[in-house]
Amino acid sequence: MNFTQSFQNMMDSVVAFVPRALAFLAILIIGWIVAKVIGRLIGKLLHKVGLDRVGERSGLRRFTGKFELSDLLGKVVYYMLLLFTLQLAFGAFGNNPVSTLLNQLVAWLPLLFVALVIVVVAFAIANAVYSLVNGMLSDTSYGKTVARICQVAIVFFGAVAAFGQVGIATTVTTPIMWTVLAIVAGVTIVGVGGGLITPMRQRWEKMLNTAESEAGKMKEKQQSQSTDATKSMSRTYASERYGAETNTQVREPMPPTGTPASSPAAPTTGEAGMGERGARRGRGEGTQGRIDPTTR
Repeated sequence: MNFTQSFQNMMDSVVAFVPRALAFLAILIIGWIVAKVIGRLIGKLLHKVGLDRVGERSGLRRFTGKFELSDLLGKVVYYMLLLFTLQLAFGAFGNNPVSTLLNQLVAWLPLLFVALVIVVVAFAIANAVYSLVNGMLSDTSYGKTVARICQVAIVFFGAVAAFGQVGIATTVTTPIMWTVLAIVAGVTIVGVGGGLITPMRQRWEKMLNTAESEAGKMKEKQQSQSTDATKSMSRTYASERYGAETNTQVREPMPPTGTPASSPAAPTTGEAGMGERGARRGRGEGTQGRIDPTTR
């Protein structure tokens, strides 16, 4: 009787387990397919909207290895959906340690997402500040150093905020942040108001002299550029004015090439005949007025 009861209990357990196992497999397969499709779609969509260019500008591309930023986020979405799938699949067996662990991981995912957003924003702001400061102080010898210090400080505070958001190593990151701030404040107070007044004064004088010399060089450079621009504008104006005056001068028409110079007009036929008749009359009148000596 005990054997029969044990066998019956085993069969009941198998019959109760089989539907749960089938449900687990069905949820796992369907969830895996859905997660893979959605992950690829998200990666392509982020690539089309220009997320990769944002990653290049913000400086995150050098931390993603062989993956583009859009591909990496597509993979992240895929694994997140796969984690949800595992949570639902193991939930088919009821309460178990695996389901409890998965529930805790799923509850932690929103915090991880916010931390990633904080890191991306911190890197973008840090690179923007670096470019701005480096551009403003490009003509100085210390511009790149100041820009790099600002960039590292912004990234550091962004990383501390991200770790605090996800609750990782808060007992380490928070004291480090306060320690750094305390060191900066202490060095400033002791250096300025304590026994380092003379060295600080010398350093300040050196820095101010350097800044003044750099400002003078920048001013001279701007003045030379403005002078060159004024000279080029004057030359352009003079050349344009001279060209306009030259074009407005009145020139006499020149005879065409190959045409002989004009000669006095020849008398017409009528004028020639009248001249000959006048000459004949003059000669006749002269003849009639003469006295022939033979008639006397």
